[in-house]
Amino acid sequence: MRPILVACLLSFAANICFAQEILSQPPETIDPAKKYLFFLHGLSVEQQGPDAYSREFKKVNQSTAVAKALASLGYVVLTEARPKGTRVQAYANKIVAQVQQLLAAGVPTKSIALVGHSKGGYITIAAATKLAAPDISYAVLAGCTLPATHNIAGVDARATYEALVAEPQGQLAGRFLSLYDTTDAWMGSCGELQGANPKIELQEAAIESGMAAGMGHSLFYAPDPIWMKPLADWLRRGN
Repeated sequence: MRPILVACLLSFAANICFAQEILSQPPETIDPAKKYLFFLHGLSVEQQGPDAYSREFKKVNQSTAVAKALASLGYVVLTEARPKGTRVQAYANKIVAQVQQLLAAGVPTKSIALVGHSKGGYITIAAATKLAAPDISYAVLAGCTLPATHNIAGVDARATYEALVAEPQGQLAGRFLSLYDTTDAWMGSCGELQGANPKIELQEAAIESGMAAGMGHSLFYAPDPIWMKPLADWLRRGN
């Protein structure tokens, strides 16, 4: 079964696929009755472009298929391939401005979601800190760095994550989902984020995909039901 069809079966109404648009930025005419989801991809898409083969994980990062699967859940999906070397805080500012554009057009906060994988998870956390809008849904897919993880593509990933955890000074609030694979060598639980910010309402799941040790970070390279279904269920409850 093709990924987009699987995602349709996981949509909010049984056996009905409410596919929406996939855009790089908010539309000129914003419909406040629609739901909007920002899909923030990981570093490999930033470095190699959409749907590129990852030599690290020996598979294609199917970012286009993931975006389509998310759209099939009934969202207008906003996503783009970020330029190489994009700074987390700078891009978070861009997302915040686009969210504020939606809010100014009358879109309810409960109709907006940010979903980020890996570096996209960092951007999601940074944007949540800046927005201070607890009714928005924030999903972090393998985006909370393990203590022993430092060098990822020449960047100290742990230091970046620690700064994101500390920046809100305990005031970060809202509805968060954390999903990660137990065989991921880089990313794990977002418990530190919640511990530093007790106002967060965190739901978390450690997924046992059965991948080989160290390969779990690539679970989110394809719209696999093992993570799409819990994400879809969580998003539905937020609406």
